[in-house]
Amino acid sequence: MDIKKHITSLGFVPKNGTNGIYHKTYVDYAIEIDFERQNINYGNSIIAESRTTQNFSQPENFVVLECVDRLLIKGYKPQNIVLEKTWPSGHGTSGRLDICVNREDGTPYMLIECKTYGKEYNKESAKIHKDGGQLFTYFQLSGGKADVIMLYASELKGDKYIYVNEIIKIEDDYRNGDVKDIYEKWNKLTKDNGIFDSWVQPYNFQSKALTKEQLKEIKAEDSSFIFNRFLEILRHNVVSDKGNAFNKIFTLFLCKVYDETTTEEGEELKFQWLEGRDNHVDFQLRLTDLYSKGMKKFLDRTVSDFNNEDFDKRCANLNEDTKQYLLREVNKLRLEKNNEFAIKEVYDNVSFEENAKVVKEVVELIQGYRIRYNKRQQYLSDFFELLLTTGLKQEAGQYFTPVPIAQFIIKSLPLDSIMAKKLSRKDGEILPYMIDYAAGSGHFITEFMHEIQDIINNCDTSKYIEETKKHLVNWQNCHFDWATDYVYGIEKDYRLVKVGKVGCYLHGDGLANVILSDGLANFYNNKEYKGKLRKLVNDGQKDNQQFDIVLSNPPYSVSSFRQTTRDYYTEQDFELYNSLTDNSSEIECLFVERTKQLLKDGGVAGVILPSSILSNSGIYTKAREIILQYFDIVAIAELGSNTFMATNTNTVVMFLRRRDNYFAINTKVAVDTYFRTLNDVTINGIETPALKYVAYVWEGLDYADYVTLLQKSPNDKVKAHEIYIEYRKKLSSKSDAKIFEEILSIEAEKLLYFILAYPQKVVIVKSGEKNVEKRFLGYEFSNRRGNEGIHAIQRGKNIDECTQLFDANSYDNPLRASTYIHKAFKGDVTSPIAETMQSHVSRISLIDMLAFNRSVFEKGISIVAKKKVTINSNFPLEAIEELAKVIRGVTYAKEDQVQEVTNNVVLTADNITLSGHLEINKLIYLQPNKKLDLYKVLKKNDCFVCFSSGSKAHVGKITFIENDTPFYAGGFMGIIRAYSDRILPKFLYTILNSALYRQIIRNESSGNNIQNLSQSIAQIKVPVPPIDIQKQIVEEVGKVDKATSIANSVINNKISDIKTIINGLVSTVGIKEYFDINTKVLNPASCWENEYFTYVDIDSVGKGDGNISFDKIILGKDAPSRARRVAQDRTVIISTVRPYLKGFAYIENVPNKTIFSTGFALLRSKNEENYISKLLYYLFMFSDDLMKQMETAMPKAAYPSINKDDIDNFRIPMPSINEQKHIISQIEALELEINNARTTIENAASEKQAILDKYL
Repeated sequence: MDIKKHITSLGFVPKNGTNGIYHKTYVDYAIEIDFERQNINYGNSIIAESRTTQNFSQPENFVVLECVDRLLIKGYKPQNIVLEKTWPSGHGTSGRLDICVNREDGTPYMLIECKTYGKEYNKESAKIHKDGGQLFTYFQLSGGKADVIMLYASELKGDKYIYVNEIIKIEDDYRNGDVKDIYEKWNKLTKDNGIFDSWVQPYNFQSKALTKEQLKEIKAEDSSFIFNRFLEILRHNVVSDKGNAFNKIFTLFLCKVYDETTTEEGEELKFQWLEGRDNHVDFQLRLTDLYSKGMKKFLDRTVSDFNNEDFDKRCANLNEDTKQYLLREVNKLRLEKNNEFAIKEVYDNVSFEENAKVVKEVVELIQGYRIRYNKRQQYLSDFFELLLTTGLKQEAGQYFTPVPIAQFIIKSLPLDSIMAKKLSRKDGEILPYMIDYAAGSGHFITEFMHEIQDIINNCDTSKYIEETKKHLVNWQNCHFDWATDYVYGIEKDYRLVKVGKVGCYLHGDGLANVILSDGLANFYNNKEYKGKLRKLVNDGQKDNQQFDIVLSNPPYSVSSFRQTTRDYYTEQDFELYNSLTDNSSEIECLFVERTKQLLKDGGVAGVILPSSILSNSGIYTKAREIILQYFDIVAIAELGSNTFMATNTNTVVMFLRRRDNYFAINTKVAVDTYFRTLNDVTINGIETPALKYVAYVWEGLDYADYVTLLQKSPNDKVKAHEIYIEYRKKLSSKSDAKIFEEILSIEAEKLLYFILAYPQKVVIVKSGEKNVEKRFLGYEFSNRRGNEGIHAIQRGKNIDECTQLFDANSYDNPLRASTYIHKAFKGDVTSPIAETMQSHVSRISLIDMLAFNRSVFEKGISIVAKKKVTINSNFPLEAIEELAKVIRGVTYAKEDQVQEVTNNVVLTADNITLSGHLEINKLIYLQPNKKLDLYKVLKKNDCFVCFSSGSKAHVGKITFIENDTPFYAGGFMGIIRAYSDRILPKFLYTILNSALYRQIIRNESSGNNIQNLSQSIAQIKVPVPPIDIQKQIVEEVGKVDKATSIANSVINNKISDIKTIINGLVSTVGIKEYFDINTKVLNPASCWENEYFTYVDIDSVGKGDGNISFDKIILGKDAPSRARRVAQDRTVIISTVRPYLKGFAYIENVPNKTIFSTGFALLRSKNEENYISKLLYYLFMFSDDLMKQMETAMPKAAYPSINKDDIDNFRIPMPSINEQKHIISQIEALELEINNARTTIENAASEKQAILDKYL
C-alpha cells in the first residue's frame, strides 16, 4: 500500500519545519502523520482509548483515518469522536469499536465499525445480516442510546476515495433487550446514504428519497426474505389478526403499484418512509392519497375520504390558526380509527402510533423493490403465491385456485387452434375474449394472459394481413397490451378484487379488466359492467354470448345468497332462479347457467365445480340439463381433497364446448315427433336412434316390444321387464291412463338425452387418493414456519417438473393429463393413452355415464362407467327394498359434536373393520338436546353399512349387529333392516358382505350422492332361496367365521408368547456398538437414468406384519428425491416416521436394483457372529422397552419421527450368540403358526364365496 499516495489524496501535506511529518488542518484542528515513527496523531481532542489504530501496521487503520477525515469535514466536532471505544461487559471489557461519535452530552449518537474495502467488509456485512455481528453487540453494551450504527469501508480509486456504508437507523423499540432481541426486532434493512451526503446536517440522519430508477429488481432470495420478514414484523409487534394483516399488505401493494405506475422518471416516489422528513401522520396521509387514487384508477371506485386540497377550497375564508386546528382535528378523525392501513386495531392516538410503527416497518420492507414489470417476474409471482396461500383468509365458498390447477385447465384447452383461427380473421377480432366471472385471486386471468402472450411471441408475423401483423409486432414488444380489450374478470368481494388486481401486477401484467361486481348480474341493468359484458340495449334475452373462453372457480354452497343479490339479478335473468328458495345455497348452479349465457357458439370452458354438481338432485338436476342440452362434455377431471389448501371439498373440472341454442330444441322437436308418429328416423346424424335406445336401455326387449309400450298396450315381455315393473311401483297410486302418460313423458325425456349424449366420448381424469394423488398433482401445501405455501413434492425441482397434470411447454406430451383433454377438444378421442397415465386417464361414452334404467331420471353423471353386474342364481332375484328397509344414518353438523358423554352416540365407518367386524372404540357424542330419529338406532339383526367414504376401499363394508345397541348409525352410514319372513337377516348380511355385493354397492356410491344412495341401494337385487337353504348357507359360513375367529386368537396368543420372550431380556448395550446404519446411498436418477428400478417407500412396508411390497417399479430419471438408501442382505428396515405404527421389516436377500426411501433407517450387524441382525428386528417389533425409548425420542409434533442419532443411542439386550440363535429359533416357530393362522383368515373370503356359489 502506497501510504503517501493515500494520505495526499485526503489532503495531507508535508508540515513545514519537520522531517517526514504530514498534516491536515480542519477549521481549528489538525491531524498529523509521522512517517519516521509510523504513527497517526489524532490530536488532543479526539479521544483514543487505545493506540492500535494509530500506526501503519494494518490497512484498516487508514480506513479509520479516512472515515474520521470525512466526519470532521462533515462538521462533527473532534471532541465528540472517540476511537477504539470499549464498554464494561461480563468478562471485563468489550472488544474495541473503531469510532464512536458522541452527542454534546457525551452519550453515543453513532457507532462505526471500519473494514477494508471488499472481502472484509462483505464478510462483516454478512455477519450483521445473520445475527447482528459486532455492531449489535457494541450497540447493546453502549446502553442502546445511539441513533445510528454503521459498517464502513473505503478505498482509493485513482486519485479519489470511494466509500461504502451500511447504515442502520435505530428505532425506539430496538433499544431494549439482549443482542438477539435487538436483532429480531430489526427490520433487516440497511441504508446506503443519510450521513455523509451533501443534503445531510450532522446529527440529523436523512436518507435520500428513492426514485423509480433506484428500485431493485426482486431476486429469488428476496421473495422468501420479504415474506418471512413480514411475518417477523407481525410477530414482534404482536399482531393477532393475521388475516387482516395480509389483507392490508395487499392494500399497501395497491398503493405501491399506483405510485410506480404514475411517478415520472427522476421524480421522488411517494411510497416510502422519508427518514428525517416524515412523521407518522404525514406519512399515512400520503399513503391514504395513494390508496384513493389507486382505487379510482385500477378499480374505478371512489373512496370516501377527505384531502387537503378540498379543505383549502372549502375553508379559504378561515384564519390560518383556525384552519390548522380544524385540519389537525379532521386528520385525527381520518387516522385514529380502523382505516385502510389498520394492521393493528386503531381507536385512539396511542393505538394509532402502535399501528403506524408496523405500517412504517412494512413499507420500509418493500419500498426499495420494483414490483411493476411488463413481463412475468417469477420471483414476484412466487411472493404473491406465498401471501395468498398462507395469509389471506378464504371466506365461505371461496377456494383459491392453485396456479398448477389453473395451468392444467388452460393447457387442456385448444388455445393454439383457437388462436390460429382468430389471427386469420379479417374483421379485427384477432384474439379470443376470455372471462372469469369469479376471479378471486386472479390466477386464471394471469395464467391465461401468459399462455396467450407465449403464443403471440412465437407467431410468424409475416403470415398475417397488415393490420393483424401491426398488432402482433406491437404486442410482441409490449406484452399484455392486448389484455385490456380481451380479458375480463369479475369479483364481488372488494377485498379479493384488490388482491386480484395486485396479483395481475405482481405477475407482470395488470392490464386485464378486473371488475368489482357480481359475476351473475344482469347484463343490461348492472352499470358496473363494461365492454363486452355490458348490453347497451335491453333485448330481453338472458344470454350475452360475447366470449370465446370461460375459466373460473366460482363459489360453492353460499348460504341464503338469494336474499342479498336481488339488486344484481332476479328470476328474469336465470331459468334456474325459481328453483331456489331464500335459504338455498346452490349458487354454483347459477354459475353453470351463466357459463351458457356468456359463451359464443363453439366457445370453450374450464370450470371448477363441487362434485355434487354431477349427482345431487333438485336444482342440480336442472343444472345438468343445461350442461347436457347446451354443451358437449369434452372432459371431467376429478380432483381430490389435497388439490386445494384449507378445504377438503372434492371437486371436478368440467371441460365444455358450447353448442348453439337450437341444437337441443330441434332435437326435442324430433323426439316429440317420433313419439307421435313412431317413425324412427335419423336425428342429429344418428340412424334409428330409438332402436339404439331400446337395445341399450331396455335389455332383452325387441324394438317391436318397446313400441307396444309406446302404444299404451305393453306386451308380456314389457310387463316382465324390471324397468316397467319399477315404473308401475313408483306410479301405483295413479290411474292406468295417468301411468302411461307419465311413463311416456319420462321415456321421451330419456330418449332426448340419450340422443344428445350418444355421440360423445368423455375424457375422465382422476387424481387418485393420498400419495397417488400427491404424485399426480406434483405439489403439496405446507404450513411449516419458514416453508409456508405450495411446494413441489420433490426437493430441488419445480412443480412443472413434478406434476402429471400438464406440460408447461407443450400441448402434446402423452405423459401429462392435459394432453388427452386437448386432443379431445380437437376431436381425437381414440389415440392410445400412455401406460403410465392409464391409472389416471380414461375415456367413457357419455351414455355409459348416465343412468337410463331408473324410474326417476335425474341425469346424474357418473365418472365411472355404469357396469352391469350380472348376478347368476338358481333362485329368484328380489330388490332389497322388497325384503328390508334401507335407512340412512343421522345427519349432524360439526357444531353438534361435543366432548362430554351424552345419550346421543353415533357410530361411523371407523367402527367397522374391512373384514366386517364391529369395533366399539371411537364414539361420536352429539348435543344431548339434539332430536334424533330412534328408528336409526342399531338393533339386533341389522346390517350396518358404509354408504360413502373418502376412501373407496371403505365403501360397502358391512357388519352384522348381533344384539340391540344404544348407538345411532352415522351420516354416511346406512342400516339395512330385514322385515320380510322370506329372508334371514344373517343370510342377507352374508350376501351383502361378499366381494361381489361389496363391489356393487361401491359402484352405486361412485355415481350417487349420499341423499340418493339409500334409494339406489334399495334397488339392488339379491337371490332369495328357500329359508332352509338360507339356514344351511348361514351355518356353513358361520363355521368359516369361527375358524377365522380361532385363527385371530392364535395370532394374538403367539404374538403374546413372542413378547414374553423378548420382554424377558434386559437392555445393556447401545445399538451403535454392534450395528451400522445407512452405510450405502445411491441416486437412481444419475446411475440408472433410463433404466427401471424397484422402489420401497414408507407405504411399501406393512404396519406390524413385517411384509415388504416390491411392486413399485420406477424409471431412474423419475426417481423421487427420497429414493436413495441401498439395503444389503440381512438388513433390518426401520421406518423412522411414526415408528409406533411398526413399519419394520427384515430382509434376508435383497432383490437386484432395489432402492429404499430415506424415510427408513437401514441397520446391519457389524458382525453376525457377535449380534444377529434378525434378533434386532424382533426387538424393534416386539420389545416394550425399545418402543418406550422410541416414544421418548419422538418430538411432540404433527410429524413424530426418530433419527439416526436416536437409533444409535437406543439400548438393547446383549444375549450370548447361542442364546440369540435359540431365541430366533423359538420366535420363527411361533411365526410359522402365526403365518398359518393368517393364511386361514386370508382364505376365508374365497371359502365363503365357494359356499355361496355351491348353493346359489
